[in-house]
Amino acid sequence: MKITKMERKGKSEVYKIFVDDNFFCLLTAETIVKNKLKTGQDVDESYLYEIKKQSNKLLSRELALKYVEKGLKTEKQVRDNLLKKGMDEDAILDAIDFLKTYNYVNDTHFAQQYILSKKSNGKNYLRQALFAKGIDKDIIDDVLQSYETNEERLFELALRFIKNKPKDEKLKQKTYRHILSKGYSYEEAKKTVEKVFGESDDWN
Repeated sequence: MKITKMERKGKSEVYKIFVDDNFFCLLTAETIVKNKLKTGQDVDESYLYEIKKQSNKLLSRELALKYVEKGLKTEKQVRDNLLKKGMDEDAILDAIDFLKTYNYVNDTHFAQQYILSKKSNGKNYLRQALFAKGIDKDIIDDVLQSYETNEERLFELALRFIKNKPKDEKLKQKTYRHILSKGYSYEEAKKTVEKVFGESDDWN
């Protein structure tokens, strides 16, 4: 096998490597320099695959770091992003371990911060949203264990919803559904509607 061309990819420090005039893989500039690769060089196939594996790990780490720089991410989000970039499983696992070592990815911290940013939503919404982002069920349960509904905020949420609307039976039902849509329980919705409308109708 012979390296017939090394072509820089855009303005990045990544190169397209062609072997016997066919595209073979992407290698970082660091990997190329480290292994003293050059155009016209004869290479053993197994050796080239090993170099590719090393480069993929470096590239995967680099891509992962750029991704988490944009904001907090879950392990699943990092994995999905790297898969879209064409990284293999070994490189992805290495990148995630690397990020976790420096606490750049921490699903518990992500869940805690996510909850703080969604103060107008109830437990049901938060649980489903965190699960969709790939957070482990045990982490979600642990984080939500100390979460308590702010009844005053929930009351204000309902008041904003009914503002300037005719207060009739139809509005009660809409208010009830609106509160449920925010992830609150049936009991929380019932209690809030009763408080807002000043009565204790049976909502079962």
